[in-house]
Amino acid sequence: MQASYYRLPLRLDQVIQSRKLPSCPLKHSIAQNLHLVISTYRGESAYSDDFGCSLWDEEFNIQLNPRWRENLCDSLKQAIAQFEKRLLLQEVKANMEEQNELLERQNLRVRRCLHIELKGIIKKTNESFTFRDSIYISPLAQK
Repeated sequence: MQASYYRLPLRLDQVIQSRKLPSCPLKHSIAQNLHLVISTYRGESAYSDDFGCSLWDEEFNIQLNPRWRENLCDSLKQAIAQFEKRLLLQEVKANMEEQNELLERQNLRVRRCLHIELKGIIKKTNESFTFRDSIYISPLAQK
């Protein structure tokens, strides 16, 4: 029997109504949690000041700090080791891409898109696992 995990976002209104919450398989649950770790800045979570990664600390230093990619990857490794214990992380990659968007009346907006790829092994099943996420920063948005 395959274990099921809660699907995010949690619907607390359904808990109050004693209804069953939507569930998902292990891989999807891990992916949800990884996205949450990546998209949360440290200190944002009420239950743990350490939850999250340094992406939001590095966001404005990216052009000034040549080690931003290394700092981000180290931060992700540390956060995932602490907050996603179901995954044995083997590789972290981060790449920045600048995208130009033409807005109304010939206005040009430059956005930076951070592409993150994580590879590891799911401890419970010994399966390989790859997770990819893209987050627009400056201005912030999710792809």
